[in-house]
Amino acid sequence: MTHCTDAELMAIMDGEGSHEHLATCPQCRARYAELERALNEFTAIHRGGRSVAWWRYAAAALFLIAASGLWLMRSRPDLPNANLTPGATRPMTQAEVCVALAQDDDRIAPRAMAEQVFVKYGIRNPQPRAYEVDYLITPALGGAEDVKNLWPQPYGGSVWTARVKDALEDYLRKMVCNGRLELATAQEDIATDWIAAYQKYFRTEQPLTEHAGFVKDRPWE
Repeated sequence: MTHCTDAELMAIMDGEGSHEHLATCPQCRARYAELERALNEFTAIHRGGRSVAWWRYAAAALFLIAASGLWLMRSRPDLPNANLTPGATRPMTQAEVCVALAQDDDRIAPRAMAEQVFVKYGIRNPQPRAYEVDYLITPALGGAEDVKNLWPQPYGGSVWTARVKDALEDYLRKMVCNGRLELATAQEDIATDWIAAYQKYFRTEQPLTEHAGFVKDRPWE
């Protein structure tokens, strides 16, 4: 599934686009709500004596700068940039996802696509075994083999490493296939903020000790 850019979401907000995609895409709905909330807060705080329309125009300009990549919405190494990696899914049912688990567990990004991801993130000469070119929404949960669903997640620099995310992916997959969690919810939670999802489902503020060395996906080499 191809997701809307921030610029496209802003256009929909101003009545210049179609809401059809939003009806079927939880990730874009979540981003739309985030942009709308921030835009309304900006307008309420700063409009002063000027018209609401003027301040909405100014706020929209700031968000369009962000969408162009000049202002990175997320710069933490343990979270992907939402503009570069919004996530993407394949049209699969919950039953199909669970049948395909064995094959999808070992799926790695094609090298050409992985190199494109490093370029997008401005990483030159990535060190071997320092990153996992990771699917934001893992293929085992219906994630697509799409550059919009990939990001270079480091193994260091934070306690929230690729190993910890792998443990979350494995746990969400089990919950989905045991009927304890809807597939769409798992996809939305991990795409929106995988750290918050980990804290939610494991009921902890910090990664569990046993997940620091969790090994599932292969590193970039």
